Amino acid sequence: MDQRKSLLIFKIALSWTLVQQGMAEEGRTPNVSVEPVPEYGDFAERQIRLDPVDSSTEYPPVVTAIDCSQDGKWLIAAGDDHALRIVQLSDGRTTQTLQGHTDWVQAVSILEEQRAIVSCSKDCTLRLWSATAARASKILHEGNVALMALAVDPSNSLVACAGFGPNIWIYSIPDGRLLKTLTCECSDQRALAFSSDGKQIASGGRDGVIRVWDWSNDRQPLEQSIHQDRIRSISFSENDSIISTVGEDRRFVRYQLNSGQVLIDRTFAGGRLLSMTDIDRESIAIAGSDNTIRLIDIRSGNEINRLHGHDGSVAVMMRSGNQLVSGSYDTTIRTWNLSRAMQSSTGNYEHPVSARFQDSGVGEAVR
Repeated sequence: MDQRKSLLIFKIALSWTLVQQGMAEEGRTPNVSVEPVPEYGDFAERQIRLDPVDSSTEYPPVVTAIDCSQDGKWLIAAGDDHALRIVQLSDGRTTQTLQGHTDWVQAVSILEEQRAIVSCSKDCTLRLWSATAARASKILHEGNVALMALAVDPSNSLVACAGFGPNIWIYSIPDGRLLKTLTCECSDQRALAFSSDGKQIASGGRDGVIRVWDWSNDRQPLEQSIHQDRIRSISFSENDSIISTVGEDRRFVRYQLNSGQVLIDRTFAGGRLLSMTDIDRESIAIAGSDNTIRLIDIRSGNEINRLHGHDGSVAVMMRSGNQLVSGSYDTTIRTWNLSRAMQSSTGNYEHPVSARFQDSGVGEAVR
């Protein structure tokens, strides 16, 4: 079997199988592989592939959780090898590796003012890390269900987590106190978001219902059935009047809270939608199991452009300055130039490898 076929088989296996890798020896900081990617069009700037934390492990980690610093100089990356890495975007170098989780890391968020990081994992824990420590400084939550999503409010004083169960837990970050436990009828929750003032929290999951709580009181949440399959990402608009969602039913939806009106309901034929991030007030990026990132005009729901290059499901995205950063089941982190991508559709072509991996996110199904 030639090298190209071997690589293809390896990437398919990563997309369809939850690879569980052992924890690394304490203190080991891996190198990274940084590659230019001119063959993927005018918009891709660099590709970062993280080396395994364990020298005995042959394969790099699948990337399912990232967050970027406000200055766009560094990011946190995590995935199926349980470790968090602090990575410089300029050269892809890992400056620190944080170990402590014992299962797949599902979400991370940077708390810049506190010089800290918060993460959740299938090991049922929500952890708060010091940016200068090699281990978790505090376990905020430890339960009996895998955690699949977290959200931090804009003030960085609140963190919420949820997963394979009906509860959403809201904690105070400064002192670690549990402030509220919200309960709903959905037992598989995949998406959380705080409003701009931190007073509301939105959730979505397997039942396709968006729920919005004014979490400081005991009123029942607003509930609206939107999707026919799992909601995978959810966000408030800048003025908190609109909820945006993407789901495994391949739909991108914008729902106006006050009127109850669906403003946009767009189905994309390519694959299940797994991730979403705001670009600016007028556009948003969505992506999923067809390995394609789509830039969408939120006023019309129309595509502005497509970004091709990933060879596995795009699990997570984040805007950082003038670039879009994406993490994938193909074990890479990629950065994309938004200035060029938002001005032109010349990159809207099919990358020949991507079609082979359509619907590769199916391995994420609850089992």
